[in-house]
Amino acid sequence: QSFAEVDNNANGSLDRAELHLAVMLFFDKLNAKVKKRAIPPTKAELMALFDEVDTDKSGELSLEEFVVYMERLCALYRTGLTVSLLKSFIAVPFTAIALSVGIKKVAPGLHQKIKEAKGLGSATLSFCASQIVNKVPAFAAVP
Repeated sequence: QSFAEVDNNANGSLDRAELHLAVMLFFDKLNAKVKKRAIPPTKAELMALFDEVDTDKSGELSLEEFVVYMERLCALYRTGLTVSLLKSFIAVPFTAIALSVGIKKVAPGLHQKIKEAKGLGSATLSFCASQIVNKVPAFAAVP
């Protein structure tokens, strides 16, 4: 559907500008359906993938090349999403727990103050944990 929408000259292939528009439309539709905002790749990344997929080196993508392009783009996005989910649901919570245990051992008074702060204390630990996790190279580039 995106292919036909952006094939402005109806020649059955997409040039770089038409492809860029197709990808932006795809991400716009995706973001309308999911809660976590998907950030599209940069134009340079899109064009690098264009060069890989343009097998006949025509400077345009046929419908078949476009399908391959979108499959690769979706595979790259899924990988980033998987890392983001791992970060959000595993790395940050476990880092927060480790941080809490460490504070309890090293600074019991501070640990008690954090417990007394109820939700604010947990939020502070989670924030600190996310800052730590974001410094880990495997997670640093993932929003």
